[in-house]
Amino acid sequence: MICPACQAQVAGADDCCPACGWKFNLELVEKTPMVKSVQRPKNQAEIDLGIAIDRTGSSLRFQQGILLTIRIVLDFLSAKASKVVCYLQSHGDLDEGMDMILHTDAGSPGQVVADLENIIFDGGGLPPEHHLDAIENLVKTVPWISDPGRARGAIIACMTADAKPARSGITARELGEEIKGLGILLYLLCEPTPTLVELVKAAQGMMFEITNNPDQSELQIVASQLAASITETVKSGGTVPMKVSAQE
Repeated sequence: MICPACQAQVAGADDCCPACGWKFNLELVEKTPMVKSVQRPKNQAEIDLGIAIDRTGSSLRFQQGILLTIRIVLDFLSAKASKVVCYLQSHGDLDEGMDMILHTDAGSPGQVVADLENIIFDGGGLPPEHHLDAIENLVKTVPWISDPGRARGAIIACMTADAKPARSGITARELGEEIKGLGILLYLLCEPTPTLVELVKAAQGMMFEITNNPDQSELQIVASQLAASITETVKSGGTVPMKVSAQE
């Protein structure tokens, strides 16, 4: 059997793809003749991808969902783009001495998955958290490719709770506007709080609610939306995602 998501070979008894996690409707598969789809050529887009992970103890209950979501998104991007360069950063409570850590520096999607599996979710004080500082740091430190006709920069941030004011003094709205002005696409996997909603709206990004028990079929939809919006904006020369879906 062929996985419709990543084209990997899958044993007939499996109910999900071991490569990308795609969940099969086995009853439908059994009734439908299997025709192997033609492998589409990759889009020539190059992607600079910054990933921000809140590693405080409040994210521990979302650890599985964070890992699964990032892995599926990277699988989709790797299948669609000619090159994906990744920067994985985690942040804790800066007030408690939990500095930001750059786990993956210009690495491959596979390296991100390996590094993400080694992040320890623990510690921190009471929320809110230093989310604005983390995203601002990625914006300032990643060497984004500036040619929108060849490459696209994107940030995916996985976070819980609301955000503390940034230490630099930049507001959520100002940070979002800066991200938009730089042509960087912003995607938040988070709890929809007032500050984060303001950030994603100003950036004209996309927001998805983080969950404790992720449904793989829903994550596949999220991943395909993110991958499509990133690669499509490169192809069209656009500067914002195709769909804006920040929750109120």
